[in-house]
Amino acid sequence: ALLRAGRFDRQVLVDRPDKQGRVQILQVHMKKAKLAADVDAEKVAALTPGFTGADLANLVNEATLLATRRRADVVTMDDFNNAVERIVAGLEKRNRLLNPREREIVAYHEMGHALVAMALPGVDPVHKVSIIPRGVGALGYTIQR
Repeated sequence: ALLRAGRFDRQVLVDRPDKQGRVQILQVHMKKAKLAADVDAEKVAALTPGFTGADLANLVNEATLLATRRRADVVTMDDFNNAVERIVAGLEKRNRLLNPREREIVAYHEMGHALVAMALPGVDPVHKVSIIPRGVGALGYTIQR
């Protein structure tokens, strides 16, 4: 009902930021965090294609929380990598135990994703393949960057 004809005369499309836009957004949010020398907004932006401004703010918060949980004084690039993984793939489900046959099936499945990505031209390279269950229903995942 809210979006029926006549309710709003204009709709403004705000596209997701490109890499340079993500760098600028990250720089704003990273000012609030104590960062290790290895953290680079350019590197983090490269890890986050398709992220919105809100996603990037959440990423910085998540990385900061991970650093805090390790009782660290600064947020490292590893914290950002782990935060991206948590946001993209979900939380680790260490209590979800797979029997050896299930693990083998998941490994073949994820290997298939990786092989297809490597074989296709113009596709982002495979960054990580995991058979650790994460999120809702994901028994494994393949991350491309």
